[in-house]
Amino acid sequence: MENNSPLVIKRSSEFLSLKQTGKRYWPTKWLLLNYQKNSVGQLRFGVTASRKVGSAVVRNKLKRWSREYFRASLMAGKSIEADINIIFKPMDANFYKGLPYEEFIKSMDRGLDVVRKNI
Repeated sequence: MENNSPLVIKRSSEFLSLKQTGKRYWPTKWLLLNYQKNSVGQLRFGVTASRKVGSAVVRNKLKRWSREYFRASLMAGKSIEADINIIFKPMDANFYKGLPYEEFIKSMDRGLDVVRKNI
């Protein structure tokens, strides 16, 4: 696989092991990062957004933003050897619909700074 796109966690067993053995960090009240060091030598990530988060359009937008964020950070050479599960927590109706992209980026930056320090 090319090195300019992050690997994606797809297997439920990997999500479960992250939940059980990984560390947690809440950059904001609506975002939770489950993470742990991996032996792949490259960033792997997964996104969890339940139906309570919003419509399919909104959930897909959040997943797209997450992929875009990690792709951009890889291009900038800020890769880390970790498995990360981004979990969007259920909020009030239309919260995510009105969430600005800049706010998402700021929260992810804050979260990944902590992940880098703790790995």
